Amino acid sequence: MKNRNINIGLIWANPYTENLGVTALAFSSLFLFEKIAKAKNLKFNYFILSSNGPRNDSFQIGEYKVDIINLPWNYNGSFKSLIKLVLINWYQVLSLFKFDVAFDIGAGDSFSDIYGIKRFREINAIKNILQILGKKIILLPQTYGPFNSLEANKKATISIKKANLVLARDTQSYNYIKNLIPNQKIVESIDVAFFMPYNKQKLNNNAKLKIGINISGLLWNGGYTNDNQFQLKANYQDLMQKIILHFLKKPDVEIYFIAHVLLKDYENIENDYKICYELNHLYPTTILAPFFTNPIEAKSFIGSLDFFIGARMHACIAAFSTGVPVFPLAYSRKFNGLFGDTLNYKYYGDLVASDIDDVLNDLKSAFRNRKVLKEIIEIAQNTLSHKESELINLLSDAITESK
Repeated sequence: MKNRNINIGLIWANPYTENLGVTALAFSSLFLFEKIAKAKNLKFNYFILSSNGPRNDSFQIGEYKVDIINLPWNYNGSFKSLIKLVLINWYQVLSLFKFDVAFDIGAGDSFSDIYGIKRFREINAIKNILQILGKKIILLPQTYGPFNSLEANKKATISIKKANLVLARDTQSYNYIKNLIPNQKIVESIDVAFFMPYNKQKLNNNAKLKIGINISGLLWNGGYTNDNQFQLKANYQDLMQKIILHFLKKPDVEIYFIAHVLLKDYENIENDYKICYELNHLYPTTILAPFFTNPIEAKSFIGSLDFFIGARMHACIAAFSTGVPVFPLAYSRKFNGLFGDTLNYKYYGDLVASDIDDVLNDLKSAFRNRKVLKEIIEIAQNTLSHKESELINLLSDAITESK
């Protein structure tokens, strides 16, 4: 096994996307793989699909300098893209033969039709190709479902059954798959971003409490459909305005607006930074956090706060994993399953089930009890440490058995 080279394909974990949650999945996965390589005296060659970076690149992730190779991939599951794949982009399929094992993380929560059937088809398409080629596929910890349409339900069931190892990042996803496919072997794990390294920063040297408020551009605009796509009971814009005004009344508080999806396309519906920028100008005593260029920068900044509120799940994970009391604003069961069930952390607002007044009251209670929240998070670190060791062992076995 000494100095053995193994080719790893990393699917739907794009290190170049401006959604830092997805980028965090890439960085964190690579970080865990490098831990395994070091422990086993192995050499991993990383091939990244669905990526728009240079052909060869490298990242500094904690103590590791990680080299990667980007492979183009344009197949989205449609008939038109299939024809292009066969007639024009056939070389892309040939590149998949390099993989000894493929790790698919589904962009964290996109192996579902919650974002529409076209998105599901795109996420599922590469699984079909890899399975046809007989490649070993590991489904990294992610949210599974819901698969509301008959098409998504049927296709997802086939893909999951053919996977060599299935890892869920929360209790609800685990239970969902067990109900969907009763005999499916699945392991409940945790989101890999909990283990991404960071460097805690120091903010203004004053005595004020530093409150981070993450604004989701997607929720602010009503989802991709602009019509309350996620069926929130609490009006998101009204809620965020009330949260801001509540904390502005506190003389001992300093508010930071924090974006976790930062797009160069300023008007893009998903752009958190646009909303944060505009709110910062509307409330000039607030502070706009930097335009982060990678998830480690964002996590390092969030880790310097005293309290955090957010609807981007990986921004909330950044807070939790750095010991910052956090009040997630849940718009799908990925929050409830991870924070409420897996971590037994009950301090979050359910925007689907609760109205504005209920969410605000729960937030105020969480803020008053932030010292208790911090203690709960500190205790949870033991659980996270155990989850990391378990995950590394599972991945290590999957990799070393790949040849």
